[in-house]
Amino acid sequence: MKIKVSMLLFLGVMNQAFSQEGLSLHLKGVKGCYIDYYSAFVNKGAKPVTDGQHEVVISILHQGSSECFMGRTTVKSGKLVLPVELQKDDMSYAPLSTVFRDLDQGWLAQQDKETLYDVVSGMSKLFVSQEGYYVQLFFPEFINNNSGVNKKAPPASELLKGN
Repeated sequence: MKIKVSMLLFLGVMNQAFSQEGLSLHLKGVKGCYIDYYSAFVNKGAKPVTDGQHEVVISILHQGSSECFMGRTTVKSGKLVLPVELQKDDMSYAPLSTVFRDLDQGWLAQQDKETLYDVVSGMSKLFVSQEGYYVQLFFPEFINNNSGVNKKAPPASELLKGN
């Protein structure tokens, strides 16, 4: 069963070719909420994120584990518009930059500046902070309702009866 799920995840990611870092982290066995969100978005897909301010799940990964927080950000023409904000317990918001100073400059130098802030299939890229944290945003209101899982064929003996 694990092989089948891994294969479905692999095929979904290969079709997207958007967040190869997400697949890499999945294969490394990151613990916590990240894999659940990442797998759901890869398997189900998502509608294009519309312009405006949206609620997001902010997944933060560090040293093999992940935590997810609620937040919000604005999207314009399919791209994130900074700042991304974390929601606090009192329902107020604070800029994510209060937690992370900046993106890792080495990582940033390797990125395509034209697509850096693209939102594809309801997900942002997997960003890397100066402190070595990985951060990815998920837009839950845009995830598709269907399961995204392919329907399995019945055994040949059932399907090909009478042939």
